[in-house]
This record gives sequence, C-alpha cells and structure tokens, in this order.
Amino acid sequence: MKCSLTQLFQFSVLALGLSGFACADDLVIPGSGNNEFVLGRLAEAFNAQQKRHRVSVPPSIGTAGAIRSLDEGTATLVRVGRPLKDAELRKGYAYVPLGRDAVVFAGGAKVTANNISAAQVLAIYQGKTLDWRELGGTPGAIRAVGREATDTSRTAIAVRIKEFADMTFADSVKQVLLDPQAIELLDRFPTSLGFLNRSALSAAKTKLTILSFESIPPSAENIASGQYPIWLEMGFAYKPGGLNEAGREFLAYVSSPAGREIVSALGIIPRSAAAQRR
Repeated sequence: MKCSLTQLFQFSVLALGLSGFACADDLVIPGSGNNEFVLGRLAEAFNAQQKRHRVSVPPSIGTAGAIRSLDEGTATLVRVGRPLKDAELRKGYAYVPLGRDAVVFAGGAKVTANNISAAQVLAIYQGKTLDWRELGGTPGAIRAVGREATDTSRTAIAVRIKEFADMTFADSVKQVLLDPQAIELLDRFPTSLGFLNRSALSAAKTKLTILSFESIPPSAENIASGQYPIWLEMGFAYKPGGLNEAGREFLAYVSSPAGREIVSALGIIPRSAAAQRR
C-alpha cells in the first residue's frame, strides 16, 4: 500500500469522520507463463477502469516459482498453470480457476503443415522425423523445442500421449524452462515446432502456425465439447485472509462479465463455463 501526502491528509480527515477514503494498493501477480498474456490483458483493463489500484504482471517464474513466492510471503496472489496439488492445499492455499485453454503444437512462420498426429509428435521429439515434408508441409528442417517433464503443457500432452511424459528427447531438441523462452525460439526460427497453451502464443511477434491434432482444430468449441483432447486449467493461488483490497477487487473483476469477455476472446473457456463441464 502506498499513500501520497495528499492521501494521508484525506485519511486523517476520514479518522475524524468527515469523508470516506482508502489508500491505493499495488498488486504484483508473479507466476506461470501459461496465463501471463491473458493476465496482462486483464490487468490493463482493470487498471484502465479504476484508478485506486495498480495491478502488474511480471515475466514468468513458472508455477513452482509462484508457489515459492507464497511460501516465502513475497506475494499475496500468484498465477499458476495448473490446479494446486494436495500438498499445496494442505499448506492452506486456496485455488481459483481462471479457465481452460488448449495446449497446441505450433510451428514457425514458414511452416505450412496444418496437422500433426500423436505418432508424428513422438517421432519428431525422438529425432526420427526431421523434415516438415514428412508432415505434408513445405520441405524444411524441423527445429523442435521441448520442455522439462514437469512443465504443465507437457504434462497435459502426456495425458493423451502417454509416452511423452518421461521420454528422453533427442539431442537435436532444444529444451527451455519458461514459456517466453519457447515463444522466442518459435519467433526466431521459422521452421521450428513447439508446444504451449494457445492463449500464451498471442505474445509471439511473428505469425505462428497452429496445428490441428489428429485432424481436430484446437478451438474453444472443440475444447468445450471434449473433441480436442489436450488442454490445461490455469488460475490463481493465494493464502486466505492474505489478500489486500486490490487482490480482492481484481479477482472480482476477472469473474465479472467484462473479465470473462477478455478471457473468452483469447479462446479460453472461462472458469464458470469450465466448471459446468466438469
């Protein structure tokens, strides 16, 4: 919380019962790269429609970093790329879902293939398939980008492709830790291939190619119907009683019609709609 001299004077007036006033709160929401882009949009809209609080969304430190921030008391509200685990819930942390998002395979700007199968995913990351012509696209070396086994996007893929969970990627696969690093490589190499939740790819600077999986496009409609099989749920975590006024008001804004409209526009099924489909 921070108050200017003018605000402190107004606060003293409040103490005398002459007017109503509360100091502004700053809220920093650290955490996962999965929902970094959508939360950036939500924070911009929230900040624009009121002037008392300021919400900021810093670069990704991952879900593990988010939980660490709660453990250390350096953050009151964090963003996570998955529901909380039992051990995290036992610490007393609360989880609020934001919504469900498709996890997609995306190619660089020069990729012309439009579909990928489970068998092709495995062959590429095992180093057996090396050229886009084998997926029906314009010839070009596939520069595959991978993630560690605990990454939420990879975990979501492993629900559908069991072998993907703990397979050893080929030496030719460039592994990165954070979502922004994966997007940077997809931008830099026009024949690259990576995987990430769809809304996060909105941060890319180039026009990436989003592939269908097993001939099913990763649309919000196909996620809602269950046809597209790879998705993740992302949301917020906090310690009950630890939120400041800005945190409470921001969560209320996210669940408001205006907030849900922003979430839906990025292809995410908002938390209320996702809950109905559990």
